[in-house]
Amino acid sequence: MNVKPITTSIKNATNAAIDYANKATNKFMECKTGHTWMPENPTDIAKTLALYSTTTKDAVNCYYYTTQSYNNKEIPEDKRKFVAGIDLANGILNVITQLTLGLVVNKQSDKLFEKVFNGGIVAKPENVSNYMKKVNDLLQKSSLTKHISCTEAEIKDAIKKTNKIAKGGFGVIAVLIVTQIIAKRMIVPFLSTPLAGFFKNYLEKREQKNGVKTEIPATVDNQPKVDSKKEQKSIVVTNRDDSSEHKAFKGFESMLLNKSL
Repeated sequence: MNVKPITTSIKNATNAAIDYANKATNKFMECKTGHTWMPENPTDIAKTLALYSTTTKDAVNCYYYTTQSYNNKEIPEDKRKFVAGIDLANGILNVITQLTLGLVVNKQSDKLFEKVFNGGIVAKPENVSNYMKKVNDLLQKSSLTKHISCTEAEIKDAIKKTNKIAKGGFGVIAVLIVTQIIAKRMIVPFLSTPLAGFFKNYLEKREQKNGVKTEIPATVDNQPKVDSKKEQKSIVVTNRDDSSEHKAFKGFESMLLNKSL
């Protein structure tokens, strides 16, 4: 079977869809609605997407893991609710802590960037003149760009744009560190165990309210105790082997037979 025409048609359809999406996106960004929706720093979208994607993933995982643990028949009945309670507590705390701390860091990341990097990339006069000289020297080295010269205003604008991009990248890293390391790996495990007992009691009360009986597996501790004296009386000896009797009894039996004869 020749699959080349199929792959070619799929490739052409994909390229056409991508071209259409790019044209539609460019038209949308050129209109007034696109300008109002797009933030001043486009890299802020990356911070927001990083935050909401992680919280959405943990919310879906919370539902999946909790229902899986609660309905898992391989886990003992007396431990099943506690395991489901831990999964539920982990999921709720993950979503709450990540969303709360992520929103705070998302808003304060620009100020944090300036504190960490001493104001960020600032267009100081000495920096502007130094950058402009380096850029013009590079432009003069090529025959294609000899007629181009960089102005001071262009250098300042480039420094501002670079500073915005750097702030956006720093914000994404800060959001991921706070949500995935500090919140998920440090805060949530510390609080999930106490909450697991609360959810376990809640599930048990709900089952009692709905009239569902909880089966407790038989163990050594909850088995009924049997009196040792009665147990000894109930022992029945079977499969007695006569050859294993003591020799004294056999001698006594033969002596009685001789006397009778």
